[in-house]
Amino acid sequence: MKAAEALVAWTPDNGIYEGLKTTIGQVAVGPLIREGQGDWTDPFAYTGGAAYVARRKKKGWPLVAMVFIDFQTMVVRDGIDPQVAHEAFLAIDEYRQKIALDIAGAE
Repeated sequence: MKAAEALVAWTPDNGIYEGLKTTIGQVAVGPLIREGQGDWTDPFAYTGGAAYVARRKKKGWPLVAMVFIDFQTMVVRDGIDPQVAHEAFLAIDEYRQKIALDIAGAE
């Protein structure tokens, strides 16, 4: 899935949402929500990626940078396990294409 079309959703694993969300420590990457569809991001505390309309218009390295900034934010700020984030981000074409080739899932 192209980064400009990928919603990213997660719930921090730092105690803030304990007891409030069933998705603590989880990350999901999925399609944009179309009119008439249910919002698959509802169980999560945060959304990123193509949730930002301006990001849908970005291309090239600025878009790649935003993908990795989302990754860094959820891992460093929100306590998401890096491997959990990595597994979810493999759904994003630009992520798979830009990680080191010796990392599982790289293209």
